Amino acid sequence: MMKALVKEAPEAGFTLLAKPIPQLPVDGVRIRVLATSICGTDLHIYNWDAWAASKVTTPLTVGHEFCGEVIEVGEKVTRFEAGDYVAAESHIFCDQCRPCRAGQRHICENEKIIGVQRDGAFAEQIVMPERCIWRTPADLPPEIATLQEPLGNSVHATLAGEVSRRHVMVTGCGPTGLFAVAIAKTCGAASVMAVDVQQYRLNLATELGADQVLNPLECDVVAEIQTATEGRGADVVLEMSGNEK
Repeated sequence: MMKALVKEAPEAGFTLLAKPIPQLPVDGVRIRVLATSICGTDLHIYNWDAWAASKVTTPLTVGHEFCGEVIEVGEKVTRFEAGDYVAAESHIFCDQCRPCRAGQRHICENEKIIGVQRDGAFAEQIVMPERCIWRTPADLPPEIATLQEPLGNSVHATLAGEVSRRHVMVTGCGPTGLFAVAIAKTCGAASVMAVDVQQYRLNLATELGADQVLNPLECDVVAEIQTATEGRGADVVLEMSGNEK
């Protein structure tokens, strides 16, 4: 048996339970979880809002951002062995549908997200398909290694278009937005302008390389950006707040 944090019923809250250790398929990798991180998705599921009710079937072990140590591999696994330090894709793709065959596994037609549509990583162990595992540098601390999944989302979004030599505006400086600030700056943006209503987050954006930080409760963001870009405005806008307003 192992400990796991479970959404036990369609209501607010999680429950710490003892659950059977998951079975290992021939293409599976058994991982001892070393660290996890909390995503906004986990908060939706914890609070059991309309989104969670439409996506999650209980009972379910939650959590999808993690890193860990391989402790056992299935007989068809060739790229990993016990002792490897790894992180994982949260999206389990089939590798058989048309998008997967075209290299667009992130829009797999049969996708299952761990901690949402199948048991996740807020547990002592998790079993993942070999195709969804990534080897992690040994000198990367677990509390940082667990953030590779959300970092990957920000990399994908930020680099969907050209940012080099462009003026980039990032709205929303939560973890995903802050990652985007650092990525855009690293990839040669002419300037990075970060927008948020919390000074704490704007301070973090500055630490990560933002050239200008703007609080819409305190200034006219459009006017400030027009001034900073000689009237041209932002070339690239990354909306990372999720705020419908």
